[in-house]
Amino acid sequence: MPVDPVCGIELDKDMALEHEYNGSVYYFCCNGCRRIFIKKPRKYRKNV
Repeated sequence: MPVDPVCGIELDKDMALEHEYNGSVYYFCCNGCRRIFIKKPRKYRKNV
């Protein structure tokens, strides 16, 4: 199961929001976490 890199919640891949960054796909529980990631992706991509 993917994990939201911002808040750390485990997600159902089929229901998660997706965002591609630097050749990798990241999954998010909500648009708020997705927006936070988009603003500072380097901070959060290491948490995956």
